[in-house]
Amino acid sequence: MLNTTLKSKFQAYLPLKKALSRVALGLATLLFTVIFCVATPTASASEIDDYISQYQPVIETLHGLQVTEKTVTILVTSTGCTKKEDFIAVLDKYQPPTATFIRLIPDFCRAASRAIPITFSLQEVGATEFKVANTVDPSPSF
Repeated sequence: MLNTTLKSKFQAYLPLKKALSRVALGLATLLFTVIFCVATPTASASEIDDYISQYQPVIETLHGLQVTEKTVTILVTSTGCTKKEDFIAVLDKYQPPTATFIRLIPDFCRAASRAIPITFSLQEVGATEFKVANTVDPSPSF
């Protein structure tokens, strides 16, 4: 009889024990997450800007160039993260004007190298007729 009384009390506490263990597991997970987030350094926007500013702008080697009535498209090397915002076009106002396409932000991705097009409007370049100061390597080894 004593055995059945203990058994019935134990069965009554079993759902409570499961609930408490789930709460304890949830609290442990939350505590681990908080400690991990506090201990792990995160980069703020200013730290990213400082990191990027360590790199000097580079006159990009072009693999191709196409000029239309409204646009200039340059072909540049990318390893996966190159975008138009990484470049600027600088125009020297000599006669004839000379455009230089400069990469501001390096491509740190690790995909296979490939040539990608970057398009500027002639208004962004600043002239409709110009020379290009960049080195042109029409046959990159990709």
